[in-house]
Amino acid sequence: SPSPSPGPRRYMSDISGLSTLGPPLFGMCGAIKQKNWLNGGIMSMEDQQQVSVLGRTVSMYQSSFVAVASTCSSCRSPSCSVVDLVNNNCAGQRHHLNEDIGKWFGAYESSLYHTAASAAFRAVVQRIGTGPWGAGEWRGDSQQFFLAVWIATSLLNGVSLDYYAYSRFCENAGNQCLVMGGDACKACLNRAYYGAGADAKLVSAASCDRRGVQDVVQHLLGHSGPVGDLYSALIRVGEPPTSVFESVLGSL
Repeated sequence: SPSPSPGPRRYMSDISGLSTLGPPLFGMCGAIKQKNWLNGGIMSMEDQQQVSVLGRTVSMYQSSFVAVASTCSSCRSPSCSVVDLVNNNCAGQRHHLNEDIGKWFGAYESSLYHTAASAAFRAVVQRIGTGPWGAGEWRGDSQQFFLAVWIATSLLNGVSLDYYAYSRFCENAGNQCLVMGGDACKACLNRAYYGAGADAKLVSAASCDRRGVQDVVQHLLGHSGPVGDLYSALIRVGEPPTSVFESVLGSL
């Protein structure tokens, strides 16, 4: 079940989920600045808004943190190698769409929380920022999970999505590059594996599609019911080695 924390303040000025093959982030999962790491605006009252809790009006910071686990793709693909998993090349990565849409929607749909907190949750959760949800430690298909998150967020009322792509996310380095198309994907992999030998490059440039996430978005803009059309295409997505994006674009 999800673990929501509406209204927490951000104590650090920034934090990254990146890793590097060498200094400065080798063997680390992101880093905190050595100096000036404290968020200087933490005491600002401008980030507060009035919300209703149990019929009372209280002040709450306009930020939230929600922890929600995806389906474990690698658990559904026990015979699939790590190399195939990180290259989005396992059929088992594509067969839990409804579960993941349900998990994401259930975590962010305010009406599913207790009536004492639902109004406050709705007031402070208006944008969702995420990285490779589902395609980190459990090595899901980054294309599949991006589309699942997009569909689930579209079902929420008045909530928008900010999707952050990492060249070398510490839990699944290089895999998120595969949401990009063509040269952008290859350039992303070059950054992910800068200075690496051939054995360290688990995600292959051959896995880069000709088309990427921007092509999928542009294609769907011309549809009268883009969310329904996308779901229909994704629920019957083809099997590897055809990528999720190419399968979806081919059926829309």
